[in-house]
Amino acid sequence: MERELTNRQFKEIRALIERGNTRKKTGLFTGEGERFFEEIPKELIEKVVVSRSFLEKHPQTDAFVLEDDAYRKLCDTKNPQGIMAVIKKPETASDDIVSLAAADGTAVVLEGLQDPGNLGTIIRTAEAAGVNCVVMDKNTVDIFSPKVVRSTMGSIFRVPFIYTEDLKDLLLQLKEKGVTLYAADLGGEDMKRVTLEKKRAFIIGNEGAGLSKEISDFCDTKIRIPMKGKIDSLNAAVAAALLMYME
Repeated sequence: MERELTNRQFKEIRALIERGNTRKKTGLFTGEGERFFEEIPKELIEKVVVSRSFLEKHPQTDAFVLEDDAYRKLCDTKNPQGIMAVIKKPETASDDIVSLAAADGTAVVLEGLQDPGNLGTIIRTAEAAGVNCVVMDKNTVDIFSPKVVRSTMGSIFRVPFIYTEDLKDLLLQLKEKGVTLYAADLGGEDMKRVTLEKKRAFIIGNEGAGLSKEISDFCDTKIRIPMKGKIDSLNAAVAAALLMYME
């Protein structure tokens, strides 16, 4: 059924795209593109907006409609595919995250990660590697920002995650449940020589500064990825992927 998007609704969606505080206040975010739309759990879809040309190709789509020029102004992508959804944020309770992280296997903890592409790639890799969950501190980039959402390619709906206001307290909870904390640190032990415990969490820091000393020192073991040549560090998402696939 075709409906016209009002000017007010247009502005509300633009605010979700542009402002993190609006996403936080409303509990909503946006996702654009045909493939991404197919990944969204239907119960989380609040509203669907399509371009006129998209509707002509898919006349059965139940959505709000914008003329093509207006739709392009709504999106933040250079080559929009013509379909966008306003989505309710998936939620995982803190207690559930602690339980997941305390199970056998791997959890990933991020402190101060700032690059949207890195975070999206980490979430996507976490699904591929079978990671239990991802924990982020309050200084990590917003997972619901359009760039992060796009780079997860749907994994945002399948990987349990949470932001925590007190990262050290959450890590303490994991320690108390027998989880071994491995800090990614250039001064740590070669990852090839480390025998992993069954319950483990990899703690990864900011792209430039790495982990804070407080968090790094709180971890049980510091590990590093060996590098040859003149390379002294790896992209955060690449480093996280290598750690996630450790056995």
